[in-house]
Amino acid sequence: MASQSWIDKDFYKILGVEKSSTADEIKKTYRKLAMQYHPDRNPGPEGEERFKEVGEAYSVLSDATKRAEYDRLRDAIRSGAGVGGSPFGRGGGFPQDFRVSDFGFGEEFDVEDLLSQIFGGGGRGQGGGGFRIGFGAQQRARRGRDVETGVRLSFEEAMAGTERKVRFDLPTGRKEVTVRIPAGVADGARIRARGAGESGAQGGVSGDLFVRVNVEPHGHFGRKGKDLTLDLPVTFAEAALGAEVKVPTLNGAVKLKIPAGTSSGRTFRLRGRGIKFPDGSKSDLLATVQVAVPSKLSKNQKELVERLAASDDSPRKHLKLEEE
Repeated sequence: MASQSWIDKDFYKILGVEKSSTADEIKKTYRKLAMQYHPDRNPGPEGEERFKEVGEAYSVLSDATKRAEYDRLRDAIRSGAGVGGSPFGRGGGFPQDFRVSDFGFGEEFDVEDLLSQIFGGGGRGQGGGGFRIGFGAQQRARRGRDVETGVRLSFEEAMAGTERKVRFDLPTGRKEVTVRIPAGVADGARIRARGAGESGAQGGVSGDLFVRVNVEPHGHFGRKGKDLTLDLPVTFAEAALGAEVKVPTLNGAVKLKIPAGTSSGRTFRLRGRGIKFPDGSKSDLLATVQVAVPSKLSKNQKELVERLAASDDSPRKHLKLEEE
């Protein structure tokens, strides 16, 4: 019968895991098998059947509630398994320790419905009748599983916002979803697309899709919270005498006045020159001065620096060093 065929399936054996395996171990094994037997990589009826079989097993063992019901049901059946056309033992009776309440169906339940809810199919009407016990059919809607995947963006894409098509595998096959990435998304952010995960069973709502964002580093911009950061090289003369220099932003260069006597490491805040967020707000650009020291000097430059050094007071006087 249909019920017997469902019961006889050992989902742990199909996935090649132990009954004591953790959810992470089961997930890792499933991903490996799904990739191995995916129709795109392993065409043909045998590969397709194996892919479906693996997906079916994972759909049960990946859900804590389904897995617990599956384990209890198989344990109960094994404890009273026998003959007589019933998976519950001789004469079609229940094992002594079998309780309907163990499966959360109250006083009324339908075994075929129970099997259908646990395994997602294979209920009554198949194989010439099926096996039915109980006093009324009750079917529970089940929410689809949440799915997580990743996407890699350039720094510019992340700051401006974009749309990406993401593809991921489900037990029922491959799914493609277009996800909108909001402007200013940070590296490691997790975007939620409601209802874009696995479809629900028995009229249940679909699960959600979570997209983890990986942002590639930029050549000179960085990120500090909502603000952009930038190391701004200036010459010794510009730092000592003061200057007006150009500073790059996401929307073209702007001018920044460097006061005379600016030290390396001083940070200037350019307000509103950072990221423009979807709500219309703008963050700042933090430009940190880095005094560039030339690696080589001409003879004239060296003489000028030596004259400057001879007239300079030591910046380490406050340390009270004897050699100073």
